[in-house]
Amino acid sequence: MLRPSDYDPKELRALTGAAALTHADEDVDRWAQPDDFLGRADARVRAAQVEDAFLLQAASDGASRPYLPAIPGSVVGTRLALDWLRYLVGVGGRERAREALAFYRDVEWLGADAEDTLAAHLEAFDETEGSRFDAGHHRTSLLFVARLAALR
Repeated sequence: MLRPSDYDPKELRALTGAAALTHADEDVDRWAQPDDFLGRADARVRAAQVEDAFLLQAASDGASRPYLPAIPGSVVGTRLALDWLRYLVGVGGRERAREALAFYRDVEWLGADAEDTLAAHLEAFDETEGSRFDAGHHRTSLLFVARLAALR
């Protein structure tokens, strides 16, 4: 059986591809700069989202606008749509979520049926305080749209 305690930490780092720490680095607090860590994590999430969107588009033989004319009538589709609405309301509140859905229809991510269905479900959510949507929030919404469209 392999026991990590039998190995030198530098050797283990080298085996995993992690950069080896020098003696000068050992005294440095790796968490002293959380913004750098969070920036790298955010970049990884964005890259994964873009990759997922491309894979979903390829799986659905490309896409035409509106990307999501209607919400899929399956349990999975309904659950995913509700998860998306929960995300939108959590970020921006119910009114901003409604505005975001209208925007997504204007840019032809959603068809009229999809927007109407989502807006009807939106009434079940409590009004909360939220912030304005930024580009990252819209990218996440596009990923939800792509996943819902792949269920058709």
